[in-house]
Amino acid sequence: MLYADFEKAFEARLQTHADAYVNAVEYHRVQFGQMIQYLLRSILEQTDTLIKQSDVDWARTEEVVSDILYCADMDVEQFLALEIPNELTVDRDFEAVKTELYETKCYPVSEHLNYISFPPALERKAFIGKHFDRLKADSYFCDLGFGPGVLTAFILQQDASWYAAGVDISKDCLHHAQRLLKKKEVLGRSKLSVADVRSLPYPDNTFDMVVAVEVLEHIPDPETGLVEAMRVLKPGGYAMTALPVRLPLWMHLYDFDTPDEVLALYKKVGLEVVDFETKEFQLQGGSFVDTFALSVNP
Repeated sequence: MLYADFEKAFEARLQTHADAYVNAVEYHRVQFGQMIQYLLRSILEQTDTLIKQSDVDWARTEEVVSDILYCADMDVEQFLALEIPNELTVDRDFEAVKTELYETKCYPVSEHLNYISFPPALERKAFIGKHFDRLKADSYFCDLGFGPGVLTAFILQQDASWYAAGVDISKDCLHHAQRLLKKKEVLGRSKLSVADVRSLPYPDNTFDMVVAVEVLEHIPDPETGLVEAMRVLKPGGYAMTALPVRLPLWMHLYDFDTPDEVLALYKKVGLEVVDFETKEFQLQGGSFVDTFALSVNP
């Protein structure tokens, strides 16, 4: 709605009671006017903060938004009009989450959007980037729950000899991710498919690295998914994982209470942790801890 249209509609509503309640209408007019002024000043203050961002931040936003528009085949207005689900109509259940979230066109878009400025998403890329030197030429990795394909593309862009496979439960993520890999000119070195991380369509000892970043908490039993990941990981291969702690979102079907619980899971399935980081992040409802790990399959 344009501001001029808003003013016209605002006055029209007030005029319905202007004859009978002159002072009351004027009181509400002034009260709402002050509220509007406060909101406008707040927007200007946020804009001042925005324009002070570095060129790196602006370039990242430009890249992510451009990528999303291409992958989703939409314009900015359509993008901003997307209604992203924020709650389920039933209690936590994998099939319900799959139907009401993963099988929606807005899901990969919302996940991709995190890479503009959501600190945990940016930290995932930074942690993975820190360990690129672990991969040799012609390495073959698998991205479990690849989502919008951002991390898959990011890794493939680092070395033209690396190849990727990946699975996600969402066919919409598959379409989105393939479009992104095509845009980044790395699609030819990848083979993505729709599958469940608990039952991977690969032989034993296939991959040099398995990436399971912010995915295992989306299944009721993370251990099952991690054991399956180890099955397809070569001996001596690396597992790149990230799991949140104290983040009981409706799409998370398993809640980790402490970083020690995460480490205990890695130990239980036989992974040897090489690097383990924890970082606290602030959300509107409080804070949570994200854990990032690089492990070896002995």
